[in-house]
Amino acid sequence: MSTKNSESIAQRWEDIYQSTSLNELPWEEGKPSTQLVELIESGAVEKGAALDVCCGSGNNAIFLAAKGFFCYGIDISPTAIGYAREKAAAEGKKCDLITGNVLRLPYLDNTFTLVFDRGCFHSIQPSERRAYAHSIFRVLKPSGMCLLECFSAKDHVYGPPYGFSAEDIEHYFSELFKINHIKEFSTGKNGADRHFLAVFMEKPPYKEKTVKVQYPVESRIYGMISV
Repeated sequence: MSTKNSESIAQRWEDIYQSTSLNELPWEEGKPSTQLVELIESGAVEKGAALDVCCGSGNNAIFLAAKGFFCYGIDISPTAIGYAREKAAAEGKKCDLITGNVLRLPYLDNTFTLVFDRGCFHSIQPSERRAYAHSIFRVLKPSGMCLLECFSAKDHVYGPPYGFSAEDIEHYFSELFKINHIKEFSTGKNGADRHFLAVFMEKPPYKEKTVKVQYPVESRIYGMISV
């Protein structure tokens, strides 16, 4: 992604959060994802550091912190991160919440036991989807879990946001990840249900693969901060 294109995308999301109330944004449901809640409550994910990519106003990051994870959240919109910090402070939860780009995550390799994405991948341009997969792969620990929620191809073909089939998910992620399960579900706000895929995938243990990082990565894992 060129610097100019990256800045344009960042400004578009910042404009959305500045001009629209959270109540009017369909992805800002005011509660954690049902799929995420079910996964955590199943006990299938080892407690440790968790990352919420494109975290928005922080509903899922705060949930993870409340469940005992050392939680990090990143979003391209400074206004969204401002909302998330305010919510975390109000609820007394510790989260490291920063502005940044999912394609160049500022974290060390093999850091997180869980990466969660609700609606980030389906906004990524086709030419950058491989970079997205490599970015998530790099920061996950071996045997770490990624839960990705994206639009189903039932609702979206052209985008962004884009819709995906199970075959599309296999195409973009199976080279790096073990895909454990793909589940279709519907959810929405104000009665406007949409079809989604929930993708449960795992970074294989000790997978020997050279991951080419296209951007300079500056480590940000320096301990939790209270907001």
